[in-house]
Parts: sequence; structure tokens; C-alpha cells
Amino acid sequence: MKNKEKQLKDKIVKQAIQSFRKNKKVDEFSLLSLSKELDVDFLDLTKFYASMEGIFLDQQKDNWKQTYKSLNKKIKKSKTPGDFKNVFDSFLEDFVSDLGPDADLHWEVCSFIPICLEFREQNKKVLTGKIKTVIKRGWPGKTSNVLDRQTDLVILSFYGFIDHVVHKPKTERAKILKDFRNMLNLHLQDRLFF
Repeated sequence: MKNKEKQLKDKIVKQAIQSFRKNKKVDEFSLLSLSKELDVDFLDLTKFYASMEGIFLDQQKDNWKQTYKSLNKKIKKSKTPGDFKNVFDSFLEDFVSDLGPDADLHWEVCSFIPICLEFREQNKKVLTGKIKTVIKRGWPGKTSNVLDRQTDLVILSFYGFIDHVVHKPKTERAKILKDFRNMLNLHLQDRLFF
């Protein structure tokens, strides 16, 4: 993508976010009104997005693509249980530190737009597979049943945690993360998980 195109795409996303911050509803806002706000030709805008929902879906996909790029790299380098435990901790830290100033809006909007919800469900399966690998290698000796249940609980907890932490000031996020990470690490130390 050319630099001018990337700048325009970033400008479109930024304006869409600003417009929603003004308490506009997704179904009451259109690409046409966005093109007017930006003073950009409608056809130029539709080169990148077919709908307002597409803007948020694209952002959601881009964010997870970056997350997985980093996570995959760390998993590939890891050899020992300690390495995998560090991958788990750094995944949580990186995810929280990478939350932008508009993470609350993205998370909320993506929680009710059908195409974003569909992506979230598909993405949960991908994330589950990666987290399961990290848990299996970082906390060895679990039966497959325990591994499945602990992975499911981590995923459930993670999504609830993110839903909570995106609404907190950036300074508080690190404190909440520390407690959350400690809770999950204690949970993962249990090899039997009755």
C-alpha cells in the first residue's frame, strides 16, 4: 500500500472513531456522511471499505494480526517450560500495553456488530489453540482433559478481563494486569484442576 493510501486509510479510521465518540450509533452513520466529514470523495473511501462495519472489522483483524505475529515469534523461540511461561506473561503484558486510547470504543463496537462478532468467534478458536500450546509446554504434565478445561477458563477470563480493562485509565491497567496474571498463573499451577 502506498504511503498516501495508508495515510488516507488511517484518516478514515480516526474520523470514524471521532464520529462515534460523539454518541452516534453505527446504524445511523454511513460511509457517505463520513466522506463528507473528511471532505474526501466517496469513491476514494470505498476503495478501502464497503461499510462502516468494515472499518471496525478491519481494525479488529489488524490488531489480532499484529498480536499473533509477536506471539508466534515468541512461541517459535521458546524451548523450556520457563520460556513458555514467559510467553504467556508477555502475551498478556503486550496485549494490555498495546491497547490504544480508543480500545474501549473498538471493543464495544466490535461486541455488537455481527461481522465483528463472527470474527471474534473464529478468532477465539485460533487464540485457544495458541494458548493451549503455551499452557501445555509451560506447565507440563496435565492430562488432556485438564488442559482443555484450563485453556477454556483462561480464554473466558481473558475476554472478560479485556472487556473490563479497556474502560480503565492506562495507568490503572498495569495494576489490574498484575493481579490478573498472578491469578491465572496460580490457576495454571494446578495440575489436577478438580
